[in-house]
Amino acid sequence: MSFYDPFSETTWEDPFPVYRRLRDEAPAHYLEEYDCWFLSRFEDVWALEQDQRALTSKFGTTSTHLLTKQTPTSPNLSCLDPPDHNPVRAYFNPFFKPGAVGQLEARVRELAVQAVEGARERGGADAVADLGGWLSVRVVCALLGLPLEDADQILTWVNTYFDREDGTRGSTPRGVEAAKELAIYLYRKSGEARAKGAPPGSVLAKLQSAPLGDEPVDDMGVAVHLNMLVIGGTETFPKVFSAALHRLWQNPEQRATCVRNPERIPEAFHESLRYDMPTQMLGRTVARDIEIHGQTLRAGSGVMFLWGSANRDEREFPDPDTFDISRRAPRILSFGHGQHMCLGAHVARLEGRILLEELLRAFPEYEVEETKAVRLRSEFFRGFARLPIRV
Repeated sequence: MSFYDPFSETTWEDPFPVYRRLRDEAPAHYLEEYDCWFLSRFEDVWALEQDQRALTSKFGTTSTHLLTKQTPTSPNLSCLDPPDHNPVRAYFNPFFKPGAVGQLEARVRELAVQAVEGARERGGADAVADLGGWLSVRVVCALLGLPLEDADQILTWVNTYFDREDGTRGSTPRGVEAAKELAIYLYRKSGEARAKGAPPGSVLAKLQSAPLGDEPVDDMGVAVHLNMLVIGGTETFPKVFSAALHRLWQNPEQRATCVRNPERIPEAFHESLRYDMPTQMLGRTVARDIEIHGQTLRAGSGVMFLWGSANRDEREFPDPDTFDISRRAPRILSFGHGQHMCLGAHVARLEGRILLEELLRAFPEYEVEETKAVRLRSEFFRGFARLPIRV
């Protein structure tokens, strides 16, 4: 029996000792039960993500797709290979380049202040739902052109989709239903925008007016693309942000450095991205045989990139299990790498910087109610489902 199983209780509770053993003893580890390989070293993941000519994304990229074999039903950007991938990414890229994202700063600042003031009025907040989630879903709605009054419901659908239950591998029936409800909602919003118009400058407005390739995008296509952007913009940021608050609270001298010198906050957020990477794995399917570490990864098998392990690889990061905002790691895998690198990386960094700035300005000595924290239990995500703070 293998010492590693992504669905085991041991892995969910604390994966890092297992990850270290994988890196040392089996950097290319095969589990026959899933017909899937698991790569745990930074350099291996970095190299394959950069050059994926031997891999395909068309059978999906998540643990739900590659381990529990639930085939993706919609050909969104994450499930496309070149050359089909390239024009779709180019279509959305203008919204996510640094210049365009910089224009969001005033709006993000306004929302961050609202979130922090809400925490002040209540005397505390859940860093996941009331701060990170509250902000990120509203930024997504503004960017995509969805009504702000629907933001909380959208976040509920996304969170429910990624819920896991003991004894159930992959998505739960309740999660599948939530995903369907989100898809129906986005389809309906596309139809409404087609009749009444979409907010100018939004992603929805472009999808309604500009063809993707040679064809206009119909309502089903709009819903597929918006679904990917909604999930990407809301699922991980609350987990990274709450982890950053937790680590800074655990390291008060580093928190004090950020309070005294706000220009260090991006460094703190960068280290949080490395240290507490929420997405533990994403992968592909092997399209042609690959040789790595004396093993042959056969065409047709899955291969998962263990990002959570790679970001703690001592071959890349000195003293990797220490949280250090002065690290300034030149390479991390928290947004992926190569052709499928996260489209919203600049948005996430902007949100993280501004929300940390506003929170630390208002509450430089916030307290984490650690005994009331709730951790996620999932093969896919690691982080907090709930992290109460007192202000």
